[in-house]
Amino acid sequence: MAKFLNYRNVEFKLSGYNYYATRLSLSAKSSVEPVILNDGSLLNYAPNGAVVGGLSAEFYLTGALPNFLLVTGVDESAVSGNFAGVAITGLHPKSIRFNVEPFQPILMSVDFDWYGNINVTGFDENTQAAKNNIPTASYIANGYQSYMSTGNLSGVENVLSLEYGASCDRPAFYHVDDTIPVRVAKLNKTATVSLNSNKLGDQIDIDGKSVSSTITLKDIYGAILNTFNISGVLTSQSYEVSEGQYMISSAEIMQTVVEKKTLV
Repeated sequence: MAKFLNYRNVEFKLSGYNYYATRLSLSAKSSVEPVILNDGSLLNYAPNGAVVGGLSAEFYLTGALPNFLLVTGVDESAVSGNFAGVAITGLHPKSIRFNVEPFQPILMSVDFDWYGNINVTGFDENTQAAKNNIPTASYIANGYQSYMSTGNLSGVENVLSLEYGASCDRPAFYHVDDTIPVRVAKLNKTATVSLNSNKLGDQIDIDGKSVSSTITLKDIYGAILNTFNISGVLTSQSYEVSEGQYMISSAEIMQTVVEKKTLV
């Protein structure tokens, strides 16, 4: 009988800690190009880059988000992970996003690049003994208590729902004789917020609106799990109404995250 792994028995860890994931996806991709001779024949397929893997995960926020998942920060260190019993040592986070809606638990979506070789034939289900040792989550972020401050949002009155996202490019640098990068940098770091409101204030100008805000994520008991600051430009506004409904206004905020340089 063919064996298929059950979602309920697939373990997901980052830096040794269990995460309660609702979706996991692991991939690997090689970069090759055909070598065509001058007579038009195909000589071979040659690599033009290293194998680059991808890992996407969606999980409940059950505590403070670890610093290694703050993709707009300065830390470029690789993260270790475990996917269905397979160890991955070179994970590099490149994006994170979440939605906040009334009375809904908050799911974090994270994307990683990874490099190296992993044992993709070694996937296995978690044992019952190992599952029994996984601690039960005490907190789960929820839209019931979470909020986005509006004091510096230039006319935005009540935030009905929002989506936060942060991302960066992760260019890899190699020694000439190696397929594992010596550095995976962080460049072009950005943060965005899309929100729905009952009111957005005045129309945006040619240079948008300068705004700032803090998103505070809490569990249903009011414990603060994380805060996310954004200070950028409100770049778009839209207004929509349909039969039997109230008008809803939507706006988007973008921020380019730069690092402060210290002169020595």
